[in-house]
Amino acid sequence: MRLGVLVFARSRSSRLPDKALRHIGGIPLLERVIRRAQLLPWPTFLATTEHPADDRLVELARRLGVESFRGSEDRVLERAVLAAEAFKLDAFARLCGDRPLFPLDDLREAVQVMQSVSTSQPQAAPDLVTTFGDGRCPRGLMTEIVRARTLRRILNLDVGAEQQEHLTQYFYQHRGDFHIVNLPTPAASFVCPGFAVDIEADLVNLDRICTANPALDLAPAEADRIYAL
Repeated sequence: MRLGVLVFARSRSSRLPDKALRHIGGIPLLERVIRRAQLLPWPTFLATTEHPADDRLVELARRLGVESFRGSEDRVLERAVLAAEAFKLDAFARLCGDRPLFPLDDLREAVQVMQSVSTSQPQAAPDLVTTFGDGRCPRGLMTEIVRARTLRRILNLDVGAEQQEHLTQYFYQHRGDFHIVNLPTPAASFVCPGFAVDIEADLVNLDRICTANPALDLAPAEADRIYAL
């Protein structure tokens, strides 16, 4: 099974435009996500849009040695399927480009689950391995490993605009139709501001965390250390 990491990012975010290039601890947000993903033993790719505004994101990824796929701005599900097929991925870790402190431990465990089942029983490989099994997870810390051919099957159903925008939504809405492996939800406090960048206040909060811990972009800080910040 060929696995990879797909980082999804675009410049024209409605809540915080150009957030992918805003600096956190002196480093662009997208660069932090990519550099953290490159600590893992699987290839990292950028899945962005065809809009000219995202030329800058492609250039940033190129500088970091990462290939890019460019697809629809609004049909994220379609972009994910076509990117996985372009890079010949059987399964991929879905990473949003606004989650600079995603837990490496959880992602490694999720990939191990996907690989171990697919090796011993290829036909029984999970469609999705997730830490969102109970329908809640600290913002910015969710882990998902998606089987590409299952996502293609969902895309072929001609799903609606909302399910196109949120590429794993269909799995959670139709759990009985898929083989989903639920891993424990991260133990971070649910009252914390969160670990994703949606609004300006998130940017300020994560800038504080990363400025106080400059090694976070370079070293594989483990989950328990992140949650304690």
